[in-house]
Amino acid sequence: MSALDALRTSLSGMNAQTTKLAGISNNIANSSTVGYKRVSTQFESLVLDGASSGSTAMAGTAAHNRVSISQVGQVQKTGVDTDIAVNGNGFFVVNEHAASNGKYLATRAGSFRTDEFGNLVNSAGYFLQGTKLGANGQAVGSLGDNNVDSLQTVNINSVSASAAPTTAMKFYANLPADQTGNITPPPSANAFQSSVDYYDPLGKAQTLTFTFTPKLAAAGAPDTNIWSLQVTDSATPAAGNPVASVAIEFNTGATNAGTIKGVYAGNGLQTDSASPSTLAAVPNPDHTATTVSPVGTYDPTLGTLTIATGGGVTLPIDIGAIGATAGMTQLQGDFTATRIEKDGSAFGLLQRVSVADDGKVMATFSNGQSRPIYQLKLALFANPDGLNPVRGDAYEMAKDAGAVRLLNPGTGAAGATSGGALEASNVDIGTELTNLIETQRAYSSNASVIHTADQMLQEAADLKR
Repeated sequence: MSALDALRTSLSGMNAQTTKLAGISNNIANSSTVGYKRVSTQFESLVLDGASSGSTAMAGTAAHNRVSISQVGQVQKTGVDTDIAVNGNGFFVVNEHAASNGKYLATRAGSFRTDEFGNLVNSAGYFLQGTKLGANGQAVGSLGDNNVDSLQTVNINSVSASAAPTTAMKFYANLPADQTGNITPPPSANAFQSSVDYYDPLGKAQTLTFTFTPKLAAAGAPDTNIWSLQVTDSATPAAGNPVASVAIEFNTGATNAGTIKGVYAGNGLQTDSASPSTLAAVPNPDHTATTVSPVGTYDPTLGTLTIATGGGVTLPIDIGAIGATAGMTQLQGDFTATRIEKDGSAFGLLQRVSVADDGKVMATFSNGQSRPIYQLKLALFANPDGLNPVRGDAYEMAKDAGAVRLLNPGTGAAGATSGGALEASNVDIGTELTNLIETQRAYSSNASVIHTADQMLQEAADLKR
């Protein structure tokens, strides 16, 4: 190698160290940038000519900066509901435009905030993408789970209010076992009564009133163990018109004592030659031994009495199955409602939005209810380091990264999402300062070689004098 070759080689070394210095300075400048991935510099030697004998003509070195995309940063809690971090593999899918008609990008920078239109957008101006969910929690339209075109910008203004009708109810009560004999005087009409609210489709509270009336035994006759149940509804136009009218007979033997023996058409209070056990069970309309038409449909297996409420809701009410210990009972003791459950909610305004570990964007309303409104998807790549970095700590879905796979957070190889948290930069300041010292020394050493080569060339030029 001549002195001129040494000059060129050391110059390439200085240029390579300058490239490394640029990466170090960028790392230090972004050490506090959310989701930033540090730049690492790799060097390769340049060879002009080589021979099998081992002799070579060296030509210096070249530096290449690479972004450590697959290296994760530390997750830090922020307390801001719309901040999101990924614990594990995967990237958020974002779009350049709110209408999702721009380029889809991948990012781990999860500092999202709502803009003036209710869209979730991060500090770089990219809009968070997800699958919109309906009131039933199911996706609204789909082009396939692995199709980015099926995603849309997460917008919280589309669910500013909520009301959910009651679709299921459970009502268990204990009826006093000593009240179906020959009671004198008979109990008052409203002695065994309880009320439960439900919600109609508009979120308005309505009231179902359960009235139990014992069928009294004749003098000297055994207890009937039969009760009439009438359910009235505040939403029914005609006051007092029942939405359910059935008779309930209870077991008294050693087996299943106190449990439901049968539910029958009518109210069971009329004088009739047929015994209660031969009356037609609801919903069979072919045998009506009483003068009252059956109202309501009873399923003896599920134990549900289904009624059509005045609020426009078809409501199954769980009163207990035949012979089941969980349900209506007739045991010694006072009348009491032992279990009341219902779903649905009144009208409520949106109060906050948060993100669950499974990537569901949850809306919480002033009525205490919450429901998922979007499902976030995480983008996974076979070679995430092959993604193409663009501005704002986002990455183009390049060919070198492999085909994109969209997974729900926490499923398969996808990491979980963490709401109220952010992924910090993966830059270690101590490492960068150490690299800075090494780069400075290497640059100075290359400069010294150039200075030495220059002196040698000067000596050679002086020989002709």
